[in-house]
Amino acid sequence: MSEQAKKAAKEPPVYSLIRASRCFNCDGKQEPGSIVKFAPGKDEREVHCRKCSKLDDMEFLKSGNAKVTQLAKKYSQRVIVVMQWSELWKTYERIGLLVESAAIDRIETDLKIKFENRESKQTHQ
Repeated sequence: MSEQAKKAAKEPPVYSLIRASRCFNCDGKQEPGSIVKFAPGKDEREVHCRKCSKLDDMEFLKSGNAKVTQLAKKYSQRVIVVMQWSELWKTYERIGLLVESAAIDRIETDLKIKFENRESKQTHQ
Protein backbone atom coordinates (compact mmCIF):
# COMPACT_ATOMS: atom_id res chain seq x y z
CA MET A 1 0.00 0.00 0.00
CA SER A 2 1.36 3.42 -0.94
CA GLU A 3 1.99 6.16 1.61
CA GLN A 4 -0.88 8.22 0.19
CA ALA A 5 -3.28 5.28 0.54
CA LYS A 6 -2.17 4.66 4.13
CA LYS A 7 -2.66 8.33 5.00
CA ALA A 8 -6.16 8.40 3.49
CA ALA A 9 -7.19 5.14 5.15
CA LYS A 10 -6.37 6.33 8.69
CA GLU A 11 -9.07 8.99 9.09
CA PRO A 12 -12.78 8.10 8.97
CA PRO A 13 -14.98 10.50 6.99
CA VAL A 14 -16.79 13.46 8.51
CA TYR A 15 -20.21 14.71 7.51
CA SER A 16 -21.89 17.95 6.51
CA LEU A 17 -25.27 18.24 8.21
CA ILE A 18 -28.48 18.69 6.26
CA ARG A 19 -30.51 19.44 9.41
CA ALA A 20 -29.72 21.40 12.56
CA SER A 21 -28.35 19.33 15.41
CA ARG A 22 -26.49 19.64 18.72
CA CYS A 23 -23.01 18.49 19.70
CA PHE A 24 -23.12 15.51 22.05
CA ASN A 25 -20.10 16.82 24.06
CA CYS A 26 -20.50 20.58 24.36
CA ASP A 27 -24.21 20.89 23.44
CA GLY A 28 -23.32 23.55 20.87
CA LYS A 29 -25.87 24.18 18.13
CA GLN A 30 -24.80 22.86 14.73
CA GLU A 31 -26.45 24.54 11.75
CA PRO A 32 -27.14 22.82 8.42
CA GLY A 33 -23.86 22.71 6.50
CA SER A 34 -21.77 22.34 9.68
CA ILE A 35 -19.07 19.69 9.46
CA VAL A 36 -19.37 17.13 12.24
CA LYS A 37 -18.04 13.73 13.20
CA PHE A 38 -20.32 10.85 14.17
CA ALA A 39 -19.36 8.68 17.12
CA PRO A 40 -18.33 5.24 15.83
CA GLY A 41 -20.97 2.56 16.26
CA LYS A 42 -23.66 4.92 17.53
CA ASP A 43 -25.75 4.92 14.31
CA GLU A 44 -25.34 8.67 13.72
CA ARG A 45 -26.97 9.60 17.02
CA GLU A 46 -23.88 11.12 18.66
CA VAL A 47 -22.80 14.16 16.68
CA HIS A 48 -19.53 15.84 17.67
CA CYS A 49 -18.69 19.36 16.45
CA ARG A 50 -15.36 20.18 14.80
CA LYS A 51 -13.95 21.62 18.03
CA CYS A 52 -14.83 18.54 20.10
CA SER A 53 -13.53 16.27 17.31
CA LYS A 54 -10.25 18.24 17.23
CA LEU A 55 -10.82 19.22 13.60
CA ASP A 56 -11.14 22.98 14.12
CA ASP A 57 -7.59 23.58 12.84
CA MET A 58 -8.47 22.14 9.42
CA GLU A 59 -10.16 23.89 6.48
CA PHE A 60 -12.84 22.67 4.10
CA LEU A 61 -11.79 22.33 0.47
CA LYS A 62 -14.73 21.94 -1.89
CA SER A 63 -14.54 19.17 -4.48
CA GLY A 64 -14.60 19.96 -8.18
CA ASN A 65 -10.98 20.68 -9.12
CA ALA A 66 -8.86 17.55 -9.55
CA LYS A 67 -5.52 19.42 -9.54
CA VAL A 68 -6.31 21.22 -6.29
CA THR A 69 -7.48 17.96 -4.68
CA GLN A 70 -4.29 16.15 -5.72
CA LEU A 71 -2.10 18.92 -4.31
CA ALA A 72 -4.12 19.04 -1.08
CA LYS A 73 -3.60 15.32 -0.57
CA LYS A 74 0.10 15.74 -1.33
CA TYR A 75 0.76 18.73 0.95
CA SER A 76 -1.48 17.97 3.94
CA GLN A 77 -0.47 15.50 6.66
CA ARG A 78 -4.15 14.94 7.49
CA VAL A 79 -6.79 14.55 4.81
CA ILE A 80 -10.37 13.78 5.79
CA VAL A 81 -13.19 13.20 3.33
CA VAL A 82 -16.36 15.23 3.89
CA MET A 83 -19.63 13.50 3.00
CA GLN A 84 -23.22 14.77 2.79
CA TRP A 85 -26.52 12.91 2.57
CA SER A 86 -28.21 13.15 -0.81
CA GLU A 87 -31.99 12.99 -0.65
CA LEU A 88 -32.07 12.37 -4.40
CA TRP A 89 -29.78 9.32 -4.39
CA LYS A 90 -30.50 8.20 -0.78
CA THR A 91 -26.80 7.79 -0.06
CA TYR A 92 -23.83 9.83 1.12
CA GLU A 93 -21.87 11.80 -1.50
CA ARG A 94 -18.36 13.21 -1.23
CA ILE A 95 -18.50 17.01 -1.24
CA GLY A 96 -14.89 17.86 -0.39
CA LEU A 97 -11.96 17.43 1.97
CA LEU A 98 -10.78 18.77 5.28
CA VAL A 99 -7.09 19.63 4.98
CA GLU A 100 -4.53 21.63 6.92
CA SER A 101 -4.43 25.40 6.41
CA ALA A 102 -0.75 25.25 5.47
CA ALA A 103 -1.59 22.94 2.56
CA ILE A 104 -4.12 25.43 1.19
CA ASP A 105 -1.60 28.26 1.59
CA ARG A 106 0.93 26.23 -0.40
CA ILE A 107 -1.62 25.40 -3.13
CA GLU A 108 -2.48 29.11 -3.46
CA THR A 109 1.22 29.89 -3.88
CA ASP A 110 1.93 27.04 -6.33
CA LEU A 111 -1.07 27.60 -8.59
CA LYS A 112 -1.15 31.39 -8.13
CA ILE A 113 -4.83 31.31 -7.20
CA LYS A 114 -6.78 32.72 -4.28
CA PHE A 115 -9.51 30.69 -2.56
CA GLU A 116 -12.57 32.73 -1.68
CA ASN A 117 -14.26 32.46 1.73
CA ARG A 118 -11.47 30.64 3.55
CA GLU A 119 -12.73 29.59 6.98
CA SER A 120 -9.60 30.29 9.00
CA LYS A 121 -9.13 33.75 7.48
CA GLN A 122 -12.68 34.72 8.42
CA THR A 123 -12.82 33.26 11.93
CA HIS A 124 -9.49 34.63 13.12
CA GLN A 125 -10.10 38.26 12.13
